[in-house]
Amino acid sequence: MTTQHAVSLAANIERLLSVRALLLTALLLTTLAVHYGFELPLPLAPLLVVIAALALLTVGSWWRVRRRPQRLREGELLWQLVVDVAGLTALLYFSGGWTNPLVSLYLVPIAVAVIMLDRGRTWIIMAMTVAGYSLLVLYHRPVVAVEHHHLDSFTLHVAGMWLTFVLAAGLITYFGTSMVNLLRAREQALAAEREENLRNEQIIGVATLAAGTAHELSTPLGSIAVIASELADQSEGAQREQLDMLLAQVATCRDTLGRLRMTASGEQSAPPLPVDELFEELGARLALYRPRSRLQLSCNGSGAAPEIRPEPTLQQALLNLLDNAAAASEQPVECRVHWHGDALEIDILDQGPGFQARGGGSGAMGEGMGMGLLLANATIERFGGTVSLRQREGGGVHVAIRLPLHALQASA
Repeated sequence: MTTQHAVSLAANIERLLSVRALLLTALLLTTLAVHYGFELPLPLAPLLVVIAALALLTVGSWWRVRRRPQRLREGELLWQLVVDVAGLTALLYFSGGWTNPLVSLYLVPIAVAVIMLDRGRTWIIMAMTVAGYSLLVLYHRPVVAVEHHHLDSFTLHVAGMWLTFVLAAGLITYFGTSMVNLLRAREQALAAEREENLRNEQIIGVATLAAGTAHELSTPLGSIAVIASELADQSEGAQREQLDMLLAQVATCRDTLGRLRMTASGEQSAPPLPVDELFEELGARLALYRPRSRLQLSCNGSGAAPEIRPEPTLQQALLNLLDNAAAASEQPVECRVHWHGDALEIDILDQGPGFQARGGGSGAMGEGMGMGLLLANATIERFGGTVSLRQREGGGVHVAIRLPLHALQASA
């Protein structure tokens, strides 16, 4: 049995136990009201013994479900309903049998079985209720006659029928609505899972393409580096500066491809790094990508900067978000890093045109923001974090990233 299935089974049993607890409470109050309120002598001792036994069994089952849900088996729901039918039969036996208007409560376990059990087990419960009802016709302890009571037997019977209807309708409604809510929650979970699988398929496709691209670009980048180096040696002045910038950009590309190959091969040799140093490195890499951009970095928090594992995919995700902010804004980009407790908060703020000026979507922060945001969000969610985007007053976008430090320090 999978963990998800065990959790679902435990939730169903808890709902069943809640129905039983409500039913036992109603039966106890009814028994006391009839015996003391209407002054009809009932065999209180056996009735209270049966109710107490069912209550103890309910408490024990609840404890077992809460403490040891992994030990639950498929037949648990069936046995719980068998207990309900047997307990109701015992209560009816001591209180008039089939003449007791509460005999219609047999419909409650049938309704629950229809909702929760398969066809075979539902027929077992149905057969048990029919057998219990039939036995009560032949064997039961009659209630003492009430000829001299201020209420005649027909009035009491009608009142009992009304009470039975109220109890059955309330319990079936409670259980039915609970199951509907559970089914809706399952549908939402399945829809979210399908969405995640679709997104993962897109990411796998991008990763496959990236791996092939890294292999194909190695040779052209090497050739560009050699030719640019030779030209730089023969040049002076502004042309030399431009070629030096080109060589720096080529070196950045080769470094990026090297990290991509390292990640694909599973190599994780980078030592732990303080958070502030990591963002200083990301700022330096951003300056190579966009020499004209300016990053205003501030790092602070409670205590010294925590050390985290500089996982390549996380670095790339953060760099993508910084790069998109720099591409959208000619003004300096602010990056505020704050740590406290187990939380790492990263806020990236640009002064660009924002969402509306670029089409209104969250993927319009900058060039290539759609795929960049998709990959960054998927990576950050893999570490248990979240990414949210908000329009800034006066223009620009605020990207808020929240990450749990323990996930980033797992292998640090």
